[in-house]
Amino acid sequence: MITRHLSIVLVVLAAVHVNQPIRAERPESNTTEQTSLTSVRRASKPELHVSDFEDLKALARQTAATAYVPEPPLIPVLAQMNYEQYREIQFRHDQGVWNDSRHPFWLEFFHRGFVQQDRVDVYQVNHDSRSGAAKQIQYYPDQFHFGGAAADLNVPPSVGYAGIKIAGRFEPEGDPQELLTFLGSSYFRSRTADTVYGTSARGLAVNIGMNQDEEFPDFRSFWVQEPSPSDRTVRVLALLDSPTLAGAYEFAFDPGATVSQMDVRATLYFREAPDKLAIAPLTSMWIWGDGLQGPPLDERPSVHDCDGLLIHEGDDWTWRGLARLPYPSVTSTAVRDVQGFGLLQRDRDFEHYRDSNARYHERPSVWVRPNDSWGQGRIELLEIPGAHEGIDNIGAYFVSDTPVDGNHPMELNYTVFFFSDEAALRSAVIPIDESGSQLLTCRAFDVKRNDERIMLELEFGQPDPDDGDSIASVDDFTEAVDAHGITDHTPGFVDAAAQLIRGKLIDQSVERTATGYSVMIEMEATEDAAIEIELTLKDDKGNRMSETFRYLCPHETPTFTYPAVYTRQE
Repeated sequence: MITRHLSIVLVVLAAVHVNQPIRAERPESNTTEQTSLTSVRRASKPELHVSDFEDLKALARQTAATAYVPEPPLIPVLAQMNYEQYREIQFRHDQGVWNDSRHPFWLEFFHRGFVQQDRVDVYQVNHDSRSGAAKQIQYYPDQFHFGGAAADLNVPPSVGYAGIKIAGRFEPEGDPQELLTFLGSSYFRSRTADTVYGTSARGLAVNIGMNQDEEFPDFRSFWVQEPSPSDRTVRVLALLDSPTLAGAYEFAFDPGATVSQMDVRATLYFREAPDKLAIAPLTSMWIWGDGLQGPPLDERPSVHDCDGLLIHEGDDWTWRGLARLPYPSVTSTAVRDVQGFGLLQRDRDFEHYRDSNARYHERPSVWVRPNDSWGQGRIELLEIPGAHEGIDNIGAYFVSDTPVDGNHPMELNYTVFFFSDEAALRSAVIPIDESGSQLLTCRAFDVKRNDERIMLELEFGQPDPDDGDSIASVDDFTEAVDAHGITDHTPGFVDAAAQLIRGKLIDQSVERTATGYSVMIEMEATEDAAIEIELTLKDDKGNRMSETFRYLCPHETPTFTYPAVYTRQE
């Protein structure tokens, strides 16, 4: 039996989020009353008295003690915008807050419209502000350029912002670039100097991966601390609000050439206990690649922001390859005290993507490290079909085994890393065994089928310590293998210990390669359902040589209806 692991298939999931999520419809009743309550909340402006995390915690506690008030609907001229109009609205860089030679970071904004319909209030906390004083940054249409399809829009000055972006330099002498964004619900994402935007993080997820509507908490307000000339860290406070809770968040962001680090502190106050609380959620996209062919007329071999979920707990390292089933699924890995988890883009070979525009080979990996123990719980991986690559269809997050106590606040303290190659965050994401020897990792896999059987082919090796875009050399690999006390290099001394659920193992083989091992397992389904696979390489003494590979393999080739952009057909 596969230990401490459970695979669940969900037939219905009501809430699907995209890169910039489309929000669920809000009730149309009591619109006047809601607008009035919102106006009162904004008019009282307790937000102006927030200058540090303790002030924000007091505001979040006060917010949770009152009834939840949804935002009023966005005016139709913006709510009914199409994508072409929205992409033509661009912030004018010269309007950025602190955009001068004295500040290492400055603040810019996103406009409301299209799917970005919720408003955020933004405040600046300057060095010369008296304690308890923050200054709200006012929205003006002149801060934006309305070009092309958006040129004729008539936007009133009361609209406000949809989100914020932090700009600056990854290195002191580098070019100015966009470093960090907060846009849509509680989503935020960053990158490094050698990556482009891809996998995102979220402040919180409520009732995700269940047979009910997901609740999307919103960052309603932001306070950005004015950076000093010598600062390499920018600090942002954010107020989270939703029907079940309110939260105070503090972000300390340190951008880097190879690793960008976001330290997160939060205190949650509950209006009521949610059915399910997902901590430190990540969201990403996987449409085709390992084990799944794309549409016939699209020549790209792979289309994804990440290629697997890595989980580290104690001496256990688990890599779950991603799949795209024609229905939503949730897989769950039990953890006693997780050291970290993340959605990684291990495959960085351009030829495996062949997309110079999307640059999937340059998407960042994202790793979450708890700074306090989260206790027993589970890491869930949510995979939904997704119609195209513009939709985020992958989610990963921690859920505690301890039910939420709605009568007491919850404290969170963790760090999110955005990075390129594994060597850049070596101590966190390169698996090692109990003796400190580096374990082999799954570098690639493929699925082949005939009428009766399924063949799973895997390649195990090691990331190059000097270049995360490739695997280790023959000498590096031989040295690592010899660390396990293995001197016989003939095939057969290594065992691919495989276990299956809903499948029968027919045959398996292990072959030594120049950079690792090639493994093939042949199986057949025993049920009309996906096969759960667990596999670990072991030496002739039963010692682990690799991380544990897991995969939810479709029992038959999944079929999808692709939009015209892929099929080239109407």
